[in-house]
Amino acid sequence: MTEGAKAPETTEAARSAVDKANVYGLLAAVFRRELSAAFLDELRRPALVAALAEAGVALDRDFLAGPADKVLEEHAVAYTALFIGPGKHVPPYASVHLAEGGGALWGPPTVWAKKFIEETGFEYSEDFHDLPDHVSVELEVMGHLWAREAEALADGDAETAAWCRARRATFLADHLARWVPAFCKMVAKESPRAFYREMAALLDAVIASEDNLSRDHI
Repeated sequence: MTEGAKAPETTEAARSAVDKANVYGLLAAVFRRELSAAFLDELRRPALVAALAEAGVALDRDFLAGPADKVLEEHAVAYTALFIGPGKHVPPYASVHLAEGGGALWGPPTVWAKKFIEETGFEYSEDFHDLPDHVSVELEVMGHLWAREAEALADGDAETAAWCRARRATFLADHLARWVPAFCKMVAKESPRAFYREMAALLDAVIASEDNLSRDHI
């Protein structure tokens, strides 16, 4: 091996970390806001459709081939009804679902999440004006930690890579794994569109897999 070359297993681990970061980025985009035309085009790309199918996500024919304007309108209505209201909906905030949050916004879980997120070095986008314990933000933070680990592995920085793994394990055990599975089940039950049911199932599986992996390394 030439001087400065990365061990094959390190390179593969870095690639895997990038893949994980991309999965979290996709899921964050799904739950952040209603579908945009650009995001719908991305979701319809054959390579992504195939990758999602391999992960167990079955996007229906109407979603994949229906007129874009019709699909966007139907899913905008569904997103609003499902996550915003008025009326019965599934709040996408940790504090509402965790017992110590008391079912209210800006409870102790929100404060905890805000502090944790700031400690990871994650930077909110300039147009973000929501609460820090919104599910999309918390998924972005997981993606941020995976991406940072990928960079560390590529640079041979074992200390930073280990720090990223430890931060993810804490976030999962103390926070995400305590509320996201129940959130996903509620979405699956209440969603008027298969797309959100399928994505909730994928998110549930990703969190379960991550939590098990983190516990194995504790």
